[in-house]
Amino acid sequence: MVFSRTDSRGKITSGNTVFQRVSQFEWDELLEKPHNIIRHPDMPRAVFWLLWDRIRKGLPVGAYVKNRSKDGRYYWVFAIVTPIEDGYLSVRLKPSSALFAGVQQEYRTLLQAEKDEELTPARSAEVLLKRLNELGFRGYEIFMTKALISEMLARDKVLEIEPQRTISLFQDLVLASEKLLETAAAVAGTYHDFRFVPLNLIIQAGQLGKDGAAIGRISNNYSLLAEEIRLALGGFLDAARQVADTIREGAFLFATSHMQEEIANAFAKEGKASEIDHANEMEHLNRQRALYSAKALTNLENLVSIQQELGAFAEGMDEIKRLTSGLAAVRIMGKIEAGRLSSSVLNDLIIDLDSFQQILSEGLTEIQALNFDLSKRSGDLLEAHAAETRGTRALAA
Repeated sequence: MVFSRTDSRGKITSGNTVFQRVSQFEWDELLEKPHNIIRHPDMPRAVFWLLWDRIRKGLPVGAYVKNRSKDGRYYWVFAIVTPIEDGYLSVRLKPSSALFAGVQQEYRTLLQAEKDEELTPARSAEVLLKRLNELGFRGYEIFMTKALISEMLARDKVLEIEPQRTISLFQDLVLASEKLLETAAAVAGTYHDFRFVPLNLIIQAGQLGKDGAAIGRISNNYSLLAEEIRLALGGFLDAARQVADTIREGAFLFATSHMQEEIANAFAKEGKASEIDHANEMEHLNRQRALYSAKALTNLENLVSIQQELGAFAEGMDEIKRLTSGLAAVRIMGKIEAGRLSSSVLNDLIIDLDSFQQILSEGLTEIQALNFDLSKRSGDLLEAHAAETRGTRALAA
């Protein structure tokens, strides 16, 4: 693992011996030099634009970076950069996950687009974010979280060491929360796709005069129930998004604190290079790992409230399913009335309502199952963290 520290302008102030050895520069060639002394020309500018955009806002960030050694050779890292007092701290590991291969190809494609289309860094970042969305990532934050956890678990496998159970459980929890959010969004989108069907039924009923009065009332009742369901799903979707974001942030903070702890322990055992103030660097590393451990712990404590939120989700789903049952009854009455009127147009619209009903019912059933799974996984994570904490205290004693 590699670490380096820079000032607020990005000039290197220190690092560990691994950083110096891999970069192949001597310390007097690194210290007080811009960190881009090791930047490789194969790197898309979009990545650094996103990186600086986050850390200038005081936010941690993770990114795959291709670096260049003094002799022109290259090496890849997955870097976690966190703001510290008067600068930034970067902790890096060698990537080896399945995700990494795809990232290299995406970087090549983006770099070519930057050259061919003369993209500004900001515009290139927009292209990158759009591409991540196409690949199934809700945003850069979820991408960097999944990447960090994937790389940590892949590294444990390469080193043949037992992975930390909390990291594995966080990976499962992130995936489960994203799946819940994705399904909730799809179900909410179903209403949007079929929102004009009841209105069209009312229009058709009006054209039938007195004969269509009953179907008109039925359609109006259907519209009212469907709108209630839409509002309920909208509230659920907002809450699911908040839960997913809280879990994602907790996973990133926890994994980051774990990496910072490892690098601090490794640096404490290093020989003291004359060019580096070892005691000062240990102070920075210890302060940073304490800060992110505290942030991760706070977020873990939020899982308790998340579990309560998931319980409220279950109650909300019961209410939506109750409304859906009423929707089904109204739809059946409409089907009977449309059959009595022998209208092919009305029959086609009722068929559309059947499709809406089926998609809605199946989606709600899946959401309930996902919600139960997410609640169980969050409970497992809290138990695992408590067990690891007890084990750490026992070792210390």
